[in-house]
Amino acid sequence: MTNEKNIDIVQYSKEYFSEHKKDFSFEAILSDIRRKKVMESLKRYSPSSIVEIGCGLAPIFCEYPDFKKYYLIEPSEEFIENAKNLAKTRDNITIIQDYFENVYQGLKASKIDFIIASSLLHEVPDPRYFLQSIKNLCNPDTIVHINVPNVYSFHRLLAKEMGIIKDIFDMSETERKFQRSTRFDKKTFLDCMESSGFSILSFGTYFIKPFNNSQMECLLTADVSDLEIIEGLNGMIKYFPEMGMFAEVRLKKI
Repeated sequence: MTNEKNIDIVQYSKEYFSEHKKDFSFEAILSDIRRKKVMESLKRYSPSSIVEIGCGLAPIFCEYPDFKKYYLIEPSEEFIENAKNLAKTRDNITIIQDYFENVYQGLKASKIDFIIASSLLHEVPDPRYFLQSIKNLCNPDTIVHINVPNVYSFHRLLAKEMGIIKDIFDMSETERKFQRSTRFDKKTFLDCMESSGFSILSFGTYFIKPFNNSQMECLLTADVSDLEIIEGLNGMIKYFPEMGMFAEVRLKKI
């Protein structure tokens, strides 16, 4: 898959850097919450060889050191340079600047235990092609951790009832900003996994988001809300298990 078929990675990187380097960014908080969910999966399976697809400013290897081999694949030059600086004293980390679909075949000789695709599937222009590339890298024991936003998030349902959006699948301002291509609900997400040749090992949510990012930032910076409420909203997943989605999957048995 060529750059022309993907998002404008230069513009995406500028938006991502701008968002995460603000004095306060709710998107950065969401990134931390998603990373904690990935960490839970890693601790559950204890993989020794890991592929991380897309890394942002905080590659998972910064928090999870218990691996023998780590491959990080990322197309953005800014993110790559940041990752190289973080990994410069570690010779068991391989960093590749490219799109995953272009380079995964070069990793097929390695036995990959765990693949991370965090907050990514909804950004690629062809999710099924992307999943097929992941599938082609998997062996029968490989675990894949994937998470995506859910169109039935509390804040989107609220926006619909307020008349801000007409349809729950309408593109949001954040989705336009980060050039997100696809919107998932539980059915389309699980159907996409299963039709791409994966079995679901576990499925759940990772955060209850009552308002959009700008509104959440306003509440937190104005001291109307605080980080204890963020922890409480994250704990609310037990009551709303389908509002923000992650899955652990592996190849279907034939």
